[in-house]
Amino acid sequence: MKKNICLLIFILMGVFITLPLISLIVMGSRGEDWIFVLKSQRFYEGLVNTILIGSLTVIIDIIIGTPISSIVARENFRMKKFIEMLIVLPLIIPGFIMVMGIQYNFIKFGLIDGILGVTLIHSVVTLPYYIISMRVAYSTLSRDYNRLGKIMGASDFQIFRKITLPIIFPGFLGGISMVLIVSFNQYLTTLIIGGGEVITLPILMFPYLSGGDIKVGGVYSILYILINLFLVVFLEKSLEKVYYKKGLKNDKN
Repeated sequence: MKKNICLLIFILMGVFITLPLISLIVMGSRGEDWIFVLKSQRFYEGLVNTILIGSLTVIIDIIIGTPISSIVARENFRMKKFIEMLIVLPLIIPGFIMVMGIQYNFIKFGLIDGILGVTLIHSVVTLPYYIISMRVAYSTLSRDYNRLGKIMGASDFQIFRKITLPIIFPGFLGGISMVLIVSFNQYLTTLIIGGGEVITLPILMFPYLSGGDIKVGGVYSILYILINLFLVVFLEKSLEKVYYKKGLKNDKN
């Protein structure tokens, strides 16, 4: 009985996943639509901006989120529950309300209609995903490992590189993947803070899907999915390659 239920669930999941993809492929099957999109200068502008904003968002989240997740996961202090509530607050508050509240302050600091402002608002939206992922990773790290490293004479940097990083690395990869995926999917935040001046792939894609030429929107959707998938896989494989190469060199030394 349980096997039949699991099989039914997998079949339903497969149907719900494959049907939209099949619809996109059918919508984006005309060659002239692909030529129109690939010859468009705005497509390449949106692609560059999407990758640039996503990359900068990852860097900001790593710098801010890594120490926060370490402290929240491994320390007990009086304001811990309050800090945890603040971390998940962007996930609870509707995006439109949050962005409109931030927009007023961004106007005062001149951060509207620019890459920097869009990157900062993407960081606000994506930071909880990174912190939650890294918090789970840090929760698997025992304090005894660090104490043992200090007893053996390792510096703080050596402890992080040879003890902490190998343990939290899967969570780190998961965190940056979530940041990229969520950043790539931002439409409303980019539109409000970017003011229509910052062009990304969702900004280009949405008008075609919502009332324009839906076949061109299908081409944008297919390209968007492929680019999103490629960047996430490329980033993860690159980090794994760099990390494990360093590990092998350290083992040889």
